[in-house]
Amino acid sequence: MTLSLRAMRYVQAALQNGSITGAAEAVNVTPSAIAAALDQAEKAFGMALVTRARAKGIFPTAAGRDVGRRIDDLLERYHTLLSDVSDLQASLSGNLAIGYNAPIAPAFLPTLAAQILSTHPDVALTFTEGDNDAVKMGLLDGKFDMILFVEDLPNPQIETQPLLFAPTYCLCPANHPLAENKTVSVSQIVNEPLILLDRPAAREYYYDVLEKGGKDLRIVATANSTEMVRSLVASGVGVSLLNMKPRDTATYAGSNICCLPISGGTNGVTLSLGFAHGPKRGLVQMFAENCIAFCNGKPGEQLTVRMDQ
Repeated sequence: MTLSLRAMRYVQAALQNGSITGAAEAVNVTPSAIAAALDQAEKAFGMALVTRARAKGIFPTAAGRDVGRRIDDLLERYHTLLSDVSDLQASLSGNLAIGYNAPIAPAFLPTLAAQILSTHPDVALTFTEGDNDAVKMGLLDGKFDMILFVEDLPNPQIETQPLLFAPTYCLCPANHPLAENKTVSVSQIVNEPLILLDRPAAREYYYDVLEKGGKDLRIVATANSTEMVRSLVASGVGVSLLNMKPRDTATYAGSNICCLPISGGTNGVTLSLGFAHGPKRGLVQMFAENCIAFCNGKPGEQLTVRMDQ
């Protein structure tokens, strides 16, 4: 038989007060609840914990005194645990582990990290990149406190906070004929040699967008990193589709590129924060609020390509 924390509190009150009635008054329950807890405890431990004298109350046996000390210690450690966890929840210190599936994350997460570390030197940050499925699994496994990911199918186990919607745009060299336009259509894009971002979910998504052009696609290169795609475009290999962009247009290849909105299209992805359900640590809440403020402001607008830009 198991013994609940509530029953142990009742037994503790009985041993401390030396009276079932006094214990009941101390913990604001009926005397029968105290008597039942004593019976349960004696049955669970297999020994008498008190002797009962109708007019004089109850007296702990030698075993009862020993068990009472152990119950006192257990309940004290339990209350210490609750207090420590409460302090952790409110604390703005400790380690914050963030998983992200957003190639653009280095464009703003370091800025937010610097802001927090400048005012909270006891914080340590851990950033881990992965694909959408990996970061979501890491959150559910307890590896991450929060994640930054592209929200796709709803997951009832993950609480989400949308940050920004990123429309799909065309990426071409700055000296490409398409760059002379303010916008470009999918039918224009599919006339060009194409470079495809070959990452889970992204590959199928960009195929779906390009196939609306109604022509056979000429894929001349694929790459599984956004920066490689950008550098291939800058080198004149072809044009590509992306959703988020750095705030500067220069690439590793050193050449400038042009980001063009796609006319007549509503395609895009939503960059979101993800959390496990339940109360959030103060540090998690603060970092999330900073992310929201950044993405809702002008710096966040610079990470996407919109028709009105």
